[in-house]
Amino acid sequence: MCKNTTFLKEIIFKYLPDHFPTTTSKNLALKHPDVYKVERLTEIALAKVGGYDFVDASGYDFSDYSDSKTTSVNYKSKVIEIMSVENKIGSLRICCYNLFKNCVDYFFVPKENVKDVAERCYGKQKHKQRIKARYNTKKDSYTKLEKYRVKDFKTLATLSAIN
Repeated sequence: MCKNTTFLKEIIFKYLPDHFPTTTSKNLALKHPDVYKVERLTEIALAKVGGYDFVDASGYDFSDYSDSKTTSVNYKSKVIEIMSVENKIGSLRICCYNLFKNCVDYFFVPKENVKDVAERCYGKQKHKQRIKARYNTKKDSYTKLEKYRVKDFKTLATLSAIN
């Protein structure tokens, strides 16, 4: 399976049923999963489940000033990277496609901890910051992000981003 298919099944069909109301619409989406912008649909689902507004502003995605990020574990390096975190002003709600388990793992990094896990990028993007973590397949663990893992999408969506 691919990232888009997994996001459709685990998040979008479940939390945005009005977007895919019939079995036929779901099957069509699964037949052509790359047609859908699952990152945006995930943001809409987070806002709906979390009870805040999706605003897509500079530095944050939601009315509670938190931001949504999606990423995937790299098959060869087992590394995940969340880019462009230097201008985020609130907590991060991260959905990570794990191809080794064929599921989505969820992380909530509170505003006060974003700078602790962020690092500077290299080369031409030295001014930018990213979060980089390695996935350990034997331990099912994400190095420095593991302590921010939450059990499911609903928990991710409903955690308070406001101190």
